[in-house]
Amino acid sequence: MKILRQITLLFAICVAGDCFSALIGGALPGNVLGMAFLLALLLTRRLKPAAVETVADFFLGNMSVLFIPATLGILRVYPQIQGELFKLALICFVTTFLTAACTGWTVLLAQKIQRKEGKACVRH
Repeated sequence: MKILRQITLLFAICVAGDCFSALIGGALPGNVLGMAFLLALLLTRRLKPAAVETVADFFLGNMSVLFIPATLGILRVYPQIQGELFKLALICFVTTFLTAACTGWTVLLAQKIQRKEGKACVRH
């Protein structure tokens, strides 16, 4: 029952993102808005991580399955993009390193904030 509740909660947040995307004319994808809603709920502590942890861990552990539709889509349009493969590979290479750098900086910033909060707690 716990897993069903967690799946329902995650899909409800995803559907909320899709609905909001439709309301704003699709300016932002619904799945991105859903993730932003989930992040906001977690940051404001209106949703505890334990409420979605089991299903989120399952999805993260099986993430490669979620890339199958995208891969098949690329194979379908391969003849149209065949001449642009070098540019696409370069974009993938550059964005991979940018993503890694941004992730590293975010972790460093989060650690710095946690250290400051830890010192503030000790003083009081």
